[in-house]
Amino acid sequence: MNRLIDYAGLFPPANLNLAQAFNNFIMYLQGEYSWGLSRFIIPAKRLPELTELMGQMKYPGDINLPFSILGTNPESIKDFEKHLEQDIKLIGEFRDKFGSRIQADIIEMRLPADAFEGSSKDMSALMKTVSDNFKDKLNMNVTAFYEAALKGDFENRVVKATEAISLFNGKQRNAGFKLRTGGVEASTFPTPEEISFALVTCIEYDVPMKCTAGLHHPIRHYDESVQTNMHGFLNVFGAGIFAQVCNLDVDETLQILTEEDPYAFHFTKDGIEINDFVVPNKDLELSRKKFMLSYGSCSFDDPVNDLKTMELL
Repeated sequence: MNRLIDYAGLFPPANLNLAQAFNNFIMYLQGEYSWGLSRFIIPAKRLPELTELMGQMKYPGDINLPFSILGTNPESIKDFEKHLEQDIKLIGEFRDKFGSRIQADIIEMRLPADAFEGSSKDMSALMKTVSDNFKDKLNMNVTAFYEAALKGDFENRVVKATEAISLFNGKQRNAGFKLRTGGVEASTFPTPEEISFALVTCIEYDVPMKCTAGLHHPIRHYDESVQTNMHGFLNVFGAGIFAQVCNLDVDETLQILTEEDPYAFHFTKDGIEINDFVVPNKDLELSRKKFMLSYGSCSFDDPVNDLKTMELL
């Protein structure tokens, strides 16, 4: 669970106002389970609002404030480049105001639909444009997570995006794939088969992954409010880790993603086990650090409380 959850209280279904969400984040950073908390997710366009809020707030001066900044969603490559320039300006002003008190070196960006009409090499060049702009304008090395709009030709989009990220990364690891795992209606949830394919593809191309939305609870279950099965974060992250360490295929990975028994995952002093597969602690830690990184959730309390109910915390 170390640094597993990016707090996204601004987003549905929580939809908190900025003051509420940011105050929650400060509270969680000082709480008993702060080690499970990663970054505060905020759109770049809301940074001026946050700057004003932070200027009015009183909070401990020794707290490090880590952020993951959402780029403005583009309709086209032309929009992507225009929004990038605007977002970089806002991030630069935010950094200038608060300096070393904040970390704003992770960005999340949606790839425009027309980027998939070109080659993976062309898409990789677009990612280089992002990196070069941050370096040139802010003297800043960023880690970017790229989300593909996965409606339509899911498998080809996943392959093209991960291949492009792999080309861009080379020997470095400063870009990753962002997978949307849910939302506020059934149509926003990818199937287990789609998630399994995305996990195995990222492993094949050696591309780090983070997830967003729909992973409020540890175990896959049917949810009345969205009238569909919600994926569990133990399922998704467990499937990714087991697939990577144990070299699972898509079908074996799918079995872990669809497991609905909360006690199917066995945690021992030596590691984690499921379906006769075993991942030792050292491999689990390395996989979390290098591959299955974090997920965005509008609730920090739900996953913590569920794990306490399961007596895992």
